[in-house]
Amino acid sequence: MVGFTKMFKKEVKCDFPFGSKEYGDFLRNTYKDSVDDVIKLDDSLYECILEYDIIVDEIKSLESMKKSIEHRIQSEMREFETGFCRDRKITWKKVVKSSFDSKRLKLDKPDIYNDYLKSSCSRVFRLK
Repeated sequence: MVGFTKMFKKEVKCDFPFGSKEYGDFLRNTYKDSVDDVIKLDDSLYECILEYDIIVDEIKSLESMKKSIEHRIQSEMREFETGFCRDRKITWKKVVKSSFDSKRLKLDKPDIYNDYLKSSCSRVFRLK
């Protein structure tokens, strides 16, 4: 049975480096369909998973620090749209954005909503 399984195992090589946009595109296109089954991954990946966790925590910390700096600058700018600090120009401008209320359309006109409903499919990567 192992030989039969190996014969049909989908293993495709890619010349692009891990982390590149091209490799991400390759993975999305090659493995766009999934099977509802479980695979035991190689134990050597555990170090990568731990490193991933550290990076995620660092990103959260950096995002928090970034937001804190933004708030400090914004509190100095108050209602002004443009500010200068030495050679740096900072802008904080009002933006008006229109959006489409699809929930209301679905409630009020479900037939029209369904006529224009477009579905897409992707795979979501999560580490727990």
